[in-house]
Amino acid sequence: MARLRLALLALLCAFAVASCAVPPGRMDGGLTLSDPVARADVAACCRSSERFPDWMVEIAEANIDLTRRVGLIQLRRGHLGRSAEGRAVVEGVLQPLDILLVHSEGRMSGHLIPGQFTHGAIYIGTEAQLRAAGLWSLPALRPYHTQIRAGQIYLEAVDGGVRLAPADVVLNTDATVILRADLTSAEARATLARGLARMGIPFDMRFDVSTADALFCAELINAMYPRLNLPISMVYDTPTIIPDVIVAGALLGEVPLSLVGYVEAVGGGSVRALSANGLAARIAAAWPPGGTTPAPYPDALN
Repeated sequence: MARLRLALLALLCAFAVASCAVPPGRMDGGLTLSDPVARADVAACCRSSERFPDWMVEIAEANIDLTRRVGLIQLRRGHLGRSAEGRAVVEGVLQPLDILLVHSEGRMSGHLIPGQFTHGAIYIGTEAQLRAAGLWSLPALRPYHTQIRAGQIYLEAVDGGVRLAPADVVLNTDATVILRADLTSAEARATLARGLARMGIPFDMRFDVSTADALFCAELINAMYPRLNLPISMVYDTPTIIPDVIVAGALLGEVPLSLVGYVEAVGGGSVRALSANGLAARIAAAWPPGGTTPAPYPDALN
């Protein structure tokens, strides 16, 4: 696991009330979880995923189009997306085929789906990065050269199907954790090819990993990185993949992914990178004992 150490550096501020922030391009700390209490909290997460009564789930499944429309409602733009500094911090460390899982309380989906992280995307990379990694000439990538040059450098499974999207869309969120698989050159080519082969596959509103004709975000990640053996959870009798379980597994060393960094932004422009313990606390807060409603994210609706 990569050993980077997240550091929050104080900036010189013109006003006494200015916020602490992470300088653009700096994310120098590795996320390793050594605190035993934090490890226990993370290990206990995600066990109360069935938070809605069966009758409510049945109504949602019977009215899938309405459920989809509600999930697409955006309450506000993401705090991270509105911060040039925050985006610079994230984009300054991304490498091709990094995985991003995001937290967004500006969207209804962020309130309906349990957990800290409710969506994920795969960073494809810029043309320069792809050339340096030996991936630009990949036959499966050639049809998408124009889109990548136009800034559509993230692959995601969303309403409308698997697609390439720009940073303005993917980073329109409040926080993101960056995960990295240790891939050989051959594995990277195969991983990218598997993802691009799924372009246009419809979104899976039932979040069911047992079907291949539709994909949700974590299912796309699972399809691209089969050797990760992402944990599958049974939720309302449906086999699914919970994003928080992926992050928890990486923190605990149970999923072979390095945690490159975790960055969050709040209303007012404050951007901060959290330690492994801070990330663990975020996950634990999203899964309170007994499945009660978690505390709101700071400045959630500002």
